[in-house]
Amino acid sequence: MANLVGCVAMSHAPQLMLDPSHWHLLNTRKGESLPDKPELAGETDEVKWTKWKGCMSAIEQLRDKVTALKPDVVIVVGDDQHENLVDDNMPPFTIFMGADAEASLSLRYLNQAKSDNRTKYDIDAKMAEALITGLMDHGFDPSYSKKTRYDGGLGHAFARVLKFLVPENNCRVIPVMVNTYYPPAPSAQRCLNFGQTLAKLIGEFPGNERVVIAASGGLSHTKIDEALDARFIKALETNDSAAMAAMPSAIFREGTSEILNWIAVAGAANRPGKMVDYYPLYRTQTGVGCAMGFAYWELN
Repeated sequence: MANLVGCVAMSHAPQLMLDPSHWHLLNTRKGESLPDKPELAGETDEVKWTKWKGCMSAIEQLRDKVTALKPDVVIVVGDDQHENLVDDNMPPFTIFMGADAEASLSLRYLNQAKSDNRTKYDIDAKMAEALITGLMDHGFDPSYSKKTRYDGGLGHAFARVLKFLVPENNCRVIPVMVNTYYPPAPSAQRCLNFGQTLAKLIGEFPGNERVVIAASGGLSHTKIDEALDARFIKALETNDSAAMAAMPSAIFREGTSEILNWIAVAGAANRPGKMVDYYPLYRTQTGVGCAMGFAYWELN
């Protein structure tokens, strides 16, 4: 049977793709006219650079862990933000099962074409199909796709994490798209159960494949909520599945909703997770930015 050998989770926000000297290019979203927070006066350029370098170190540690696990397959659980899933059909869970797919690292903030900076990944279509069938047998009704419609191929949640964690592109991939971003979205309980079922099905898949599951996204953003992040991290580190499942859907808005991807992978791991690091990367004095988290679960 296939072996789930590791689980990891990491943020994917554009502040990881641009160093702090370029964060001003990200200040383009609507609805960010918020009052300044005096407590953020200490977020100097030096502090921002120190935090960003810490994020790069955390990514390197996760990459080393994934490399050491020697996965044959990496399953990425991420959200899609009107890239391949749009308003004509927005299923809660979608598994890609085409033969291959491309993923682009282009940033719209730099006016880069989505059709550029693409990497082609081999998809484990056989395992993907088995997961879809098995999920249906266990009460889920996942959608599936064999083609991408987005100019950049797979969405940014997949492109960035794959490039960070498997830069050598030496394994097969299965993209699992969770609609976290556009309510009505699956609940925390549903995502936890989804991850638990995913792990069970991997263990039932015939063969000796070594599988790693990676959660993409989070933590709170674009308005950072450090208290929320702290509560979630405590639940992750103690494997408090009840606390994670009880998190209300009302808090999962915009980027903060990507915590649901972490909850799915926490369900698959089903043991205490270990935080490599956590950095709230404020890019404005109003509290706007992205709280970056990096974690893993030891399965062996």
